[in-house]
Amino acid sequence: MEVTLVQQNNIFDDFARVAQLLPAPIYWLDKRTAHLCGNKRFYSIVGFDENADDFDELNHKKHAPEFTTYKSQVFNEKGEVVGLVGTLIEITDDKEAQRFKLEEKEKLITLARTVAHDVSSPLSVLSMMMQVCDELQEEKRLVINGAVASIFDIANSLLNTYRNGKQGPVLAIEPRTPLLISDLLVQLLSEKRAQYSDRSIRFESAIDDDAQFAFALMQVSQFKRSISNLINNAADAMVDRSDGVVTVKLAVNTKSVMVAIQDNGKGISRSMVEKILNRKSFTDGKEHGHGIGLQQVWNTLDDNQGIMMVNSHLGVGTSIQLTFPRVEAPSWIAQEIQPLAGSIVVILHDKESIHGAWDMRFKSYLMAYPKLRLLHYRLVQLALAFFKTLNPADKERVIFLIDYELISRHKGGLQIIEESGIKNVILTTCHYADSNIRDRAARLGAKILPKQMASIVPIKVAKD
Repeated sequence: MEVTLVQQNNIFDDFARVAQLLPAPIYWLDKRTAHLCGNKRFYSIVGFDENADDFDELNHKKHAPEFTTYKSQVFNEKGEVVGLVGTLIEITDDKEAQRFKLEEKEKLITLARTVAHDVSSPLSVLSMMMQVCDELQEEKRLVINGAVASIFDIANSLLNTYRNGKQGPVLAIEPRTPLLISDLLVQLLSEKRAQYSDRSIRFESAIDDDAQFAFALMQVSQFKRSISNLINNAADAMVDRSDGVVTVKLAVNTKSVMVAIQDNGKGISRSMVEKILNRKSFTDGKEHGHGIGLQQVWNTLDDNQGIMMVNSHLGVGTSIQLTFPRVEAPSWIAQEIQPLAGSIVVILHDKESIHGAWDMRFKSYLMAYPKLRLLHYRLVQLALAFFKTLNPADKERVIFLIDYELISRHKGGLQIIEESGIKNVILTTCHYADSNIRDRAARLGAKILPKQMASIVPIKVAKD
């Protein structure tokens, strides 16, 4: 703001009269910063008597620390500076708001760290109990173990993110590792069927054949929470339906993996779709929602080079597709079983149902290749005794399919592999994401087959 004076004294007289009528604190200074005029509001703030002759312009800052100064030069008709006109703007509310935000932030940090710390102890007990809970069916153990692992991930993420309350949030950097997308989706759907068992919602998967062994480089727990949140949103969209269906689809091309969560719920309006795509949180239809789920999905997209597409029609349903870069399958994965026509396939597992399943998988191959043999063992000692009877050439013809988690627990699957002396080994386990298991299996020359993939892994018999 610039003010030009034609007659300085006249302007000063007019300004002095007008200033007294204004509610804002206003003052006038000549070019030597001698005090010329201030209204009553100004004097009440700075604590000076309005009859005082002069004062240093900066003094009022000492007496009014909760105000900031805004001023402008005043010019005469020759363009010369003849003084300043200024006002004070109260900043108390802003400072109070900042203090409040900092206090609330500290409270949230403390709460997050406390919850994460306290939940770890009962989870540890539950995890240990699951290790000796052999009476539960394996499928149920897998679901519970998966849920426990997910809660552990969330607790660890909170502890890492809010590692030091005094320093404030610290970004938790989770390593990106190759993730077998199809297996994680199957596990998640198992958890959701248990979570929503009291609701009439079907959870289905539609995984393309060429997507079964597709990998993406992901922050695993973050990705899992994102898909879980989207599935929960889909289930919430069908609160009034008795025929609700949530379908999780997986498709791939040479460069990408596409995960879609589709429901036949109430749908989302176009304005809501735009909010999602423009990263604006909302809690449509959720009484206690906070929009955190979608924020977590956006973070996952940012951290893993993903993109999102949303397609929805009111009264019909919604489909949300996440697309991520595809990476080559890691060397530890058994993408197929490749016996020779004269191979000996040895299966060591303590579950009768698993032996029956492998019989069904190999039935047609046994008929097509008479020299191909399939041997079943339920006891570790008998399997190891058989291997000792083989000469080196016969051992080279063996494909050893062994379960990592044998209920007998006298010896673990990896120890048995080491004692067997067999080189062509496939370890079936639901713990394939454990880097320690992968590293030890690699040292032994064994491939890993995620247990839920055993029913679909391709079998390709080659001629001797």
